[in-house]
Amino acid sequence: MEIKVGDLVSIRHFSGTKLFKSLVLESNNDEVLLKLTEDIALLNCSIGDPIVLGCELEENVYISSCTTLNVDKQQNTLKLKIDNYETTSNKRLFVRFPVSLYAEARIGESNKKYLAIVKNISFNGMMIHTKEDFPLFQELKFDIHADIPIHLKATIIRKVKDEYNYEYGLKINYTDVHTPNLLKKYLILLKKEQEEFIKKFKEEQNDTPQDTK
Repeated sequence: MEIKVGDLVSIRHFSGTKLFKSLVLESNNDEVLLKLTEDIALLNCSIGDPIVLGCELEENVYISSCTTLNVDKQQNTLKLKIDNYETTSNKRLFVRFPVSLYAEARIGESNKKYLAIVKNISFNGMMIHTKEDFPLFQELKFDIHADIPIHLKATIIRKVKDEYNYEYGLKINYTDVHTPNLLKKYLILLKKEQEEFIKKFKEEQNDTPQDTK
């Protein structure tokens, strides 16, 4: 996947309630500099946060899982590192779909809640970022704040510490017969929303008269 200067892309951050249009100012290997077409203050974004980037290349819609490298509120720009990407044409549910979702985690029956950000999710597992230090193989209960509220249990199977957060890979443990169908429905909605958003602003771009000056 090669994103070029001048491409229009979408971004999603867990602090926002919608997809945002952005223009690619710089593109170098797996790093891109974006200028938002709306006020960046609408996103409460910090360095290290996960962000989802969407784009259309050769008539395929790609969704990238990214990490925020820099936020310039005066210039209204974001610098992102592309960690990995997935095409929405991939129908396999075990593929982890890039997201940026606020979640609350609890241990056992405790009422204490820990803030976590879901970076990607699939039918079988997910990746989260959090400041909290959990042990490997700890089972956590999650309340994921998505368009469709999702409640599930998952066990930590991978743990990595970076400069900003702990990153955990988790295996989902289904204990409710309704949760698998709910998660499947949500993943399908995510793909459809991303495809329609990219298609819409591509059409808007094509319909906009070119400046001949």
